[in-house]
Amino acid sequence: MPLSNADRWAEICEIQSSLMRNLASQFPQRNEQLQNLADGWQGVKKQAQGQSLTGLNTK
Repeated sequence: MPLSNADRWAEICEIQSSLMRNLASQFPQRNEQLQNLADGWQGVKKQAQGQSLTGLNTK
């Protein structure tokens, strides 16, 4: 079932993902955890856009 506000969700997810990746570069000791969070936001973005999650790295 597609979301009526999927474009907005995709935009929010992209912002969050970018924020996590930026924090990862500023806090190298938390790089792995922040990258995992960024990947998770990308997964939510794909779901909002109705895309398959095949190949998404989920730990």
